[in-house]
Amino acid sequence: MNTPRQSSLLIRFALDTLGERNAHHEFEQLCLDVARLVLVSNLVPATGPVSSGGDQGRDAESFWTSLAAAPSPVSAFARLASTEKVVLACTIQKDRVPAKIRRDLASICGQGSPVQHVLYFTVAPVPVSTRHTLEDEARDVYQVKLDIFDAVALTDLLTRPELYFLAERYLSLPPLPGISDASIGDLSVAVPEDLVEHRIRGREALLTALEERVANAGGRLVLCGMGGTGKSTVALALARRVAVRRTVWWVDAATPAAFVEAMREVAVQAGVERAEAREVWRNHEAARDVLWDALNRSTTAPWLLVVDNADDPAAVRDWIRQPVTGNTVVVTSRDQRSESWWTSAAIHAVAPISEAEGAEMLRELAPDAGPKGDAVHLARQLGGLPLALLLVGKYLAMTSGDLVLPESEVPRTFAAYRESLDTEFAEAITALPHDPHGPLARTWEMSLDLLEMRGTVAARPLFRLISFFAPEPLPVALLRRNVLAAANDFKNLSSSGLEAAVRGLLGCGLLHRRRFEGLGSTAETLIVHPLVREITRTQPAAIEAASVYATLSTALLATVAKGLDPIVPANWPLWRLLLPHCVHVAADTTHAAALEHQMRGDLADRAAVYAHQSGQWSVAEEQFGHALTAYAHTAADAGPRTVLTTRHNFALLKRDQDRLDEAEADFGDILRGATRVLGPDHANTLTARHELARLRLDRGDVEGAHTEFSRLVPHLIAVLGPEHSTTLAARHELARVLRGRGNLAEARNSFEQLIPDMANALGDASPNTLTSRHELADLLLELGEVEQALDEFEATLRQERLTLGHDHPSTLVTRHNVCYALLQLGRFDEAEAELRAIHATWARIAPQGHTSSHRAQGTLAGLLSATGRPAEAEGHFRAAAEALVAALGPTHPETVVARLGHADTLRLLDRHAEAQAMLQSLLTSVLASHDTGHPSLLSVRRHLADVYFEQEQDAAAEHQLRLLAEAQSDVLGTGHPDTLRTLSQAAAVALRQGEANRATRELAALVDPLASHLGSDNDDTLSARLNLAYAYLLLGDSAAASRQLTDVLMAYENGCRAPDELLASAQDLQRQLG
Repeated sequence: MNTPRQSSLLIRFALDTLGERNAHHEFEQLCLDVARLVLVSNLVPATGPVSSGGDQGRDAESFWTSLAAAPSPVSAFARLASTEKVVLACTIQKDRVPAKIRRDLASICGQGSPVQHVLYFTVAPVPVSTRHTLEDEARDVYQVKLDIFDAVALTDLLTRPELYFLAERYLSLPPLPGISDASIGDLSVAVPEDLVEHRIRGREALLTALEERVANAGGRLVLCGMGGTGKSTVALALARRVAVRRTVWWVDAATPAAFVEAMREVAVQAGVERAEAREVWRNHEAARDVLWDALNRSTTAPWLLVVDNADDPAAVRDWIRQPVTGNTVVVTSRDQRSESWWTSAAIHAVAPISEAEGAEMLRELAPDAGPKGDAVHLARQLGGLPLALLLVGKYLAMTSGDLVLPESEVPRTFAAYRESLDTEFAEAITALPHDPHGPLARTWEMSLDLLEMRGTVAARPLFRLISFFAPEPLPVALLRRNVLAAANDFKNLSSSGLEAAVRGLLGCGLLHRRRFEGLGSTAETLIVHPLVREITRTQPAAIEAASVYATLSTALLATVAKGLDPIVPANWPLWRLLLPHCVHVAADTTHAAALEHQMRGDLADRAAVYAHQSGQWSVAEEQFGHALTAYAHTAADAGPRTVLTTRHNFALLKRDQDRLDEAEADFGDILRGATRVLGPDHANTLTARHELARLRLDRGDVEGAHTEFSRLVPHLIAVLGPEHSTTLAARHELARVLRGRGNLAEARNSFEQLIPDMANALGDASPNTLTSRHELADLLLELGEVEQALDEFEATLRQERLTLGHDHPSTLVTRHNVCYALLQLGRFDEAEAELRAIHATWARIAPQGHTSSHRAQGTLAGLLSATGRPAEAEGHFRAAAEALVAALGPTHPETVVARLGHADTLRLLDRHAEAQAMLQSLLTSVLASHDTGHPSLLSVRRHLADVYFEQEQDAAAEHQLRLLAEAQSDVLGTGHPDTLRTLSQAAAVALRQGEANRATRELAALVDPLASHLGSDNDDTLSARLNLAYAYLLLGDSAAASRQLTDVLMAYENGCRAPDELLASAQDLQRQLG
């Protein structure tokens, strides 16, 4: 198995050898698929052989679509569709590539329809300078935008998780760990292989009609009938018949959550990027649009989608739209009312099968149970109901070969079984789905009787117990003998007895097995037919013992959960299967005693922690609420420590939800309670102190947080030890504080020491370890080590996607910071697409707003402003700033950054008066809450000086610059480059006001220090020299002016700088000097 790094090298090698294999067409298709997925979706291959020029040098070109102009497109196709004429060209030529690009560009632009944009792919590396030259030529000569994707860029694209399958498909590369395979969260939508254990009978006419409909018109078909008639069996037979000629997906709609999740997997297999599907699936309306956009534009084989067990039409009706002709959706449901379904749907009733067909089914399942005539009589009495026929047939298969003892009463033949049934069976058959006393229930009760008679006494109570869990796959890990044995129904149960009960229930068809695999683990589960589960729960004996089964199901869940740390990602595959059952039992406390309330509280708390860690915040909040409610019913002295722990975990959730006021109040109460109950040095007390200090940092109080963490970290090391999770977390926060104070080198050193310690103590995949790696990458970005920062971000992101998921809050924060790196590398298009996706995902998972969402919106606004779209940027800046003011306050550093960005955008829109008013208001607020050297205050003064200068309010501009320089001198020192820059700008403003003498003195004292610190060809150095030359000219000292001007011009003549506006100003001054 290759690592991502190895696969990157393999991709480069495979691209480099395409020419040796004459694989131009494979490369052309690879480039077309890459472009469609990440650049321009509405591309089609151009026609005409390449050698003859029949495609005019165009390997693909865009077609017209109105989707690109639609407001806020939600599908991948619509978002990437272009209204421009876009042409794709590619080459596997490796030498003289620039000349090849020029020839192809001339061919593309010299004939055919006009082109606005060319995407050019090549297997050869193209130096950055060459690429820029070619792009400039395309713009100047042909007035087209040219984007070149060379071997390096294409390799970078193909190593993305969502695109790596293309490398597998076209370059024959092996799968990359954790990328090509679906995670535990992606349900299988394959057609079940073991759903039917017998030949399907009595359905030929129906199957023929269905197959004909699928082959021709398609559309929406509903197979309806009462429970047990074999609707799923008919759908399975149809799926197998048509699978040779079309794609078939199978979705179980027994529970709404599983149905929605499975439809996401259908969307992925229909062509939606897995990452995109996970992002949009929070919003069902948007998800439906994405799903049907993919299904209706599928260019592969026609498809059949089976939606099984859709007994609640309202849960699936809006998801199932009319497919395009030739594609089909088949729904199975117990709801037989035509008004429940679509008017255009073809509804087919699935009735019981005939006596003769039922008899054949019985004889196939139990060939030794008697003659055909007896089978016919029994089938008639069973009403031709396939489920009943299956259960009875499997029962007789177990008994018909047994040795017959003289006094045995076990039915072994068709005739004996018929005699044992109630005489009312035939008349009651139509009431089967709703009658717990009816004959269908009697069929499996007889199977349970048989198991009991054979000594498997645990089978009946075990089957009833399983029916009291949620209607979801039940992990076998829950069947703990030691827990079951504590109940009277399972008294003296042995391990072999439990195994025999499970084997027996599987053998008689009452249970079925299903295996789940993901994240390196396998979970075996048991499934009960929905109808069987429903009727079993309403049996009189089950109702009478409901409190026992409810308590026992909770005890089993609590036992497994207790040994399954919800913080550890390795446990999450099993937690994912447990959570529906935890949610199911949490709300039912009808029969709970004090001891059980404690157990229910513990279970709900652990389920809530898992839901919080996995990003399911609404579920987490609900479960924390259940936990605290359960603890409120316990004895007063039973568990104050436990309650404090749950309140602590709930407060952590509130903090992550940006409910900072609530979180701070809760942590304050928890700290006071923990100090009183547990003592000041208990781990819970110290953790509460840690969280309160962390909240201070989150609110922008860097100095207060520094004071607290500087005291707390050594205390935690002494009391809890250096490897305790709270100690490591506090070290992380202290490193963040150091960064916040501007001690970047010290912060970097702290993180680099911390990360190995965290990995050793908590594991590489621990969320805390990933968070520290992310913070280090962000620090590297601030230090200007952009490439290294991007590598670290992407490594962290790969691990987070594997363990946390694509749209987990922590993953979203890392994705946002990847965008920062992309922006600094000039990869604006990638950054913009990702920022829009991140902001949309936050809107779905935190609809009440979240600071990370506002940050993403602010970053997007900055990108829009920098790329010439200030009007759109202004709206985003305004929304982000207002939201951050509400969430963090008007002077929080992040709020200040957003408000400064908003002011800058107003300046670009020539709305200087508004910008000035905004900055003056911001200055007043920041002055009231920060000292004169605070970084936020310095930034505000800088921006306000710029606005004053642009509006020719020179006295006000100079005043702000002087105050800024004074503060910088105090904080940074008089010789710091930032201080020197500000003093130079203040002198320039003084010069513009006619104060040539003062400006000359100041600039003369500054030019040499600026050159020393920044370099002789730096913008600020050259600007200072040019201003000084102009000052000398005003004072009549032409010689001194010429000396300064010569130094400026030399920077250009030496080739250190390209021509720019500063050179034009210098040349203008040179003309004035004569």
